[in-house]
Amino acid sequence: MSADLLASLHLDAVLPALALLAPHDAELREAASGRVSFGVTLRTRGLASRRRLAFSPDGAITTATSAERGDLRLWFPGPGQLVRTMEKRASLVVPTGGWGGLGQLGRFSRAGARLDALLRNPSVSPPLFAFGSLAVGLAGAAVWLRLHPDGASRRAALGDGLVAFSCPALPAPLWIDLSALETGVGPAPRAPITELFFKNLDTLIAELEHRLDALAALGGGELRIRGHLLIAERLGLVLAEVGRLLNPPASSSRHE
Repeated sequence: MSADLLASLHLDAVLPALALLAPHDAELREAASGRVSFGVTLRTRGLASRRRLAFSPDGAITTATSAERGDLRLWFPGPGQLVRTMEKRASLVVPTGGWGGLGQLGRFSRAGARLDALLRNPSVSPPLFAFGSLAVGLAGAAVWLRLHPDGASRRAALGDGLVAFSCPALPAPLWIDLSALETGVGPAPRAPITELFFKNLDTLIAELEHRLDALAALGGGELRIRGHLLIAERLGLVLAEVGRLLNPPASSSRHE
């Protein structure tokens, strides 16, 4: 497995979930709060992408792909070191600017720990587990289709339409544009070619945990798919690939 791909998944799919979930989770905002505004930018040798996170005193979080003046800048000597940091393992990271922000770095760590709890433990907040996991999965699918060696062929099989997901228990719908490889929250910017409607949270969580009997759910009305069923199935396979990368079996090991 490429450390480049996994690092890109963390930069462009996992970390943006901090900004997505903060408005809906008081504990995440508390973890991210502090006396002053604080920005941190992460980048690694070998990857063009970078991730900026900005924390306001009240714990609001925003994200971007370019640094701003005054940011604490964290540089990793390779993608594997960034992955080790995200997985809470010992790693090498070098501050290259904004050293005055080192005292605020704990806010990033605490927010990251809360994000980890929300994304890995459904019992912490079932709606936010589902919302965050689906958002990370869709953003991760866009990264996977762009960077994985099999991405081009999978993308050709998916076409260039837009796929939308909704559930009454979620704060907002989510979508992925397979043409631009962009994802978003809220109403889709154009008509979807495939729409998936989950009747309730239990059905969506079962799907995210790969234990949903899709045929039974379709037959019982817990899941409705409008449009191209084959596109939903093919995208589901990519989402499963992303899930295996970000949540490998405990017995597996990382190769860096």
